[in-house]
Amino acid sequence: KEKLINNAITALLSQEGDIAASNAELESQFQAVRRLVASKAGFLAFTQLPRFRERLGVKVVKALKRNNDGVTHASIDMLCALMCVSIKL
Repeated sequence: KEKLINNAITALLSQEGDIAASNAELESQFQAVRRLVASKAGFLAFTQLPRFRERLGVKVVKALKRNNDGVTHASIDMLCALMCVSIKL
């Protein structure tokens, strides 16, 4: 299970919010990352996977530059999920 979560997170972050992605697609990516990091394995990936935080930060910055309310909300919601650990490690 942990390996699947890590692979899913890596796949989502490899798409750094390029211009080609639609706003709806980018919003969905942030929602998926939010759900993945809500698990124990997902949060551990946030703390242990190399370059995870850096790639996530780049993705958020690019998303915020789009000035789209849905994308902005999804990205900030995902960041809030990382700041409020509601799982028992």
